[in-house]
Amino acid sequence: MVFCILFGYMVVRPVRETMGSVGGTQQLQGLMLVTFLVMLAAVPLYSALVARLPRRWLVRVVYHFFASCLVTFFLLMQLDIEWVRTWTARCFFVWVNVFALFATSVFWSVLADLFTSSQGKRLFGMIAAGGTAGAITGSLLTSQVATRLSTGALLLLPVVMIEIGLWFAWRLEKQFGHASREMNSQEADAAKKRPSESPTGGGVLSGITHVARSPYLAMICAFLVLVQFCGTQLYFQQAEIVAAEIETKEARTQLFAYLDLGTQLLTLAIQALLSGIVLRRFGVSVALVILPVIYFAGFLSLAFIPALSTLVVTMIATRAGGYGITVPAREVLFTVVSREDKYKSKSFIDTVVLRGGDALSGQLFGVARQLGMGIAAMNLWALPLTVIWGTIAWRLGRMQKRRAAQLAIQNESGA
Repeated sequence: MVFCILFGYMVVRPVRETMGSVGGTQQLQGLMLVTFLVMLAAVPLYSALVARLPRRWLVRVVYHFFASCLVTFFLLMQLDIEWVRTWTARCFFVWVNVFALFATSVFWSVLADLFTSSQGKRLFGMIAAGGTAGAITGSLLTSQVATRLSTGALLLLPVVMIEIGLWFAWRLEKQFGHASREMNSQEADAAKKRPSESPTGGGVLSGITHVARSPYLAMICAFLVLVQFCGTQLYFQQAEIVAAEIETKEARTQLFAYLDLGTQLLTLAIQALLSGIVLRRFGVSVALVILPVIYFAGFLSLAFIPALSTLVVTMIATRAGGYGITVPAREVLFTVVSREDKYKSKSFIDTVVLRGGDALSGQLFGVARQLGMGIAAMNLWALPLTVIWGTIAWRLGRMQKRRAAQLAIQNESGA
């Protein structure tokens, strides 16, 4: 399922990057802000679906919606009207950001709903590797056909992959049902404590209010805001450096596709060989601290050598570290929260909080550039933030460990 989701995303991602680099960083700031506002409107609608639809239908509604959007963009891109193409490009940039967050958030919500904390530490890295394999395939395909096919034609392939992914989603639900029926009596008693696939109920805004009341969820928000702040600063530097050193749109699209390919190859190796070992042997705290350390080294390098080669190495290292270790560790965090929080609070955090971090950091980047601050100075100022980020990551991992232990005790006493 996640293979198909990320295959489709990595086909449209280079197109998004190309459209974002054309208008410069000023346009990017505005598009990041619009994305955040769209998230604010989308989260209550998604929460209403979560409250009313069974898990299997929630997945179908969400992914069918995204597939229909791609078909609409394809049709709009066939029109030879300048203002339509301009606004289609802007809307597409925002849509890709929404798709990337909601599509993966729904997937990981389902997994957090089905698996325990110990199972997540053992399996989430390998499951994520399936997504990385899809991302590699999508990146490789796009890098080879980007200069041969029109932008609109590229958008039809993700439609097919999303629909195939839905078939695997149906198989996942079916296999989970078979596993539950084949349990022995002791396993069946434990399974009764697991959530069903029925709607969660609750209010439309309950996911937001739960975040405001929970120190644990608030800490997750702080961690992810710093992830986005550092990632967005690096993203804006990518737009400036690439625009300055590469002239044609086709060459930029090809570079971004190769950049994604290199990232995913390294990510796959990390997920298959290191992620599970780090999570099981060293714990969530160590896994979460790794990415701030990588960003610290990357910002320090770009402060003194702001070249395309340095940028490429930094982008690959930070993305691979984030996807390879941080994402599985981050998803383990949600295995120890209530079922309603796994869907509603998680969707709010994965969308509004993440894009809010993008919008805020984008505005701060624009202000800093208007004040005349160079890339080197901005990278040096980012170094203390990575230290704060690492401290929060360590504390968050310790909180997850305590919650997992408490849940284990509760399950044992209940059994």
